[in-house]
Amino acid sequence: MNKYHFRIFPTLFFCFIMFTAQSQVIDHSASSSATNRNDSLLLNMKSPHKDAAIIVATNIGVWSYDRFVLQAEYARINFKTVKNNFKSGFVWDNDMFSTNLLMHPYHGGLYFNAARSNGKNFWQSVPFAAGGSLMWELFMENEAPSINDFMATTLGGAALGEMTFWISDLLIDDRLTGFDRFKREALLTVISPVRELNRIINGDAWKYRNIRGNSLPPTPVVFSISAGHRFIADRLYRRQDYSNMLSYDLGLIYGNEFDKENEKPYDYFAFKLGGNFFSTQPIVSRVNVLGMLFSTNVSLKSQNQCLNYGLFQHFNYYESQSDANHVQLYPYKISEAASAGPGLLYKISAKNKVTFTASAYLSAILLGGSQTDHYRYDERDYNMGSGFSTKLNLKFNLYEKLQIQLNTEDYRIYSWVGYGPNDFKEFNSSVHGDVGNTSLSALDAWGSAI
Repeated sequence: MNKYHFRIFPTLFFCFIMFTAQSQVIDHSASSSATNRNDSLLLNMKSPHKDAAIIVATNIGVWSYDRFVLQAEYARINFKTVKNNFKSGFVWDNDMFSTNLLMHPYHGGLYFNAARSNGKNFWQSVPFAAGGSLMWELFMENEAPSINDFMATTLGGAALGEMTFWISDLLIDDRLTGFDRFKREALLTVISPVRELNRIINGDAWKYRNIRGNSLPPTPVVFSISAGHRFIADRLYRRQDYSNMLSYDLGLIYGNEFDKENEKPYDYFAFKLGGNFFSTQPIVSRVNVLGMLFSTNVSLKSQNQCLNYGLFQHFNYYESQSDANHVQLYPYKISEAASAGPGLLYKISAKNKVTFTASAYLSAILLGGSQTDHYRYDERDYNMGSGFSTKLNLKFNLYEKLQIQLNTEDYRIYSWVGYGPNDFKEFNSSVHGDVGNTSLSALDAWGSAI
């Protein structure tokens, strides 16, 4: 199955804000060590028992809501269901696309932040996301544990968890009091609820002290918001097969990808969130996270050029729905929930007047999702599988006043074990969906005056 979708996003307005996250070092005598941001988390170095307790409490809280508020059948658990889960082993489940490939990574981010906001670094926090996922899969549902849930929750959760950790860090300012402090703590709860829970337990949520965040060195942050017209088309030459809508995009770029001081995961990352208004399409139809795990600068003779290569983590989620007014419109779904690969970045500038930046990425998709042709079972209408993706980003900046950017993304997802068009007879928990592969190509172009 090969479907190509083309998206044009003419920007109606674009707000481009750059600011520096100022901070103060707790121990000025050790200011050199404080420049390493992942080693400067000095506030809440706790034992792993507290991290595990918060993860257990999170799972019990979510299960309680599912069981007693939603009265979900899968939440009716006992010792027998736990025994059956261990006996049955792991399967590929049939939950909705958004549940498996967006909400599970979000849930994993909560596990991840239970450890991350309690003093653990990136790599130390990943096992806590895995442990929280295993607890949920084996103990908190009466359905067989899911392979895809474990992968998406652990690896996708690390991407969303680390990203939300550093975004929330920009909000923390313990020098404030009153309503200004309350607003920041409330927004922190929305972005990283487990981190706020940690702050409440530790008393940091209302404690006054002369620090901001985790005493980080100044960090460049670019925030963007845009809105405009969007259409989805199955065939551009068939007018009845497209859907129009108003769309939004939120973006954040944290750090500088060419900074020679980048040493730890997510010293640089880019985040985008997009969706639609006044349409049958999802309110959240796009989530993108690109996080630098490590990078190396290549020495060049010219001081006007920079060249980096490194390893990057990718999380990408795209979803559209069938439109009742355009029955021929074929929806697309694509996910890159657990993915990583190499990247190459290049920048050249002419006397700080004109700057051209190019970046190229190749990633191996360990777990992805894609639109299906004929697989339908329970809530699932998509394939799962693995594959690869490529991305190319080009950016032109003139006098820091005009910016033009072109981004391309190409995905290929293979479902290795599955059904043909005439094979589906009964559910088999070992299949990915349809046999075959799915392609999606996306083009995003915009310009802005700063």
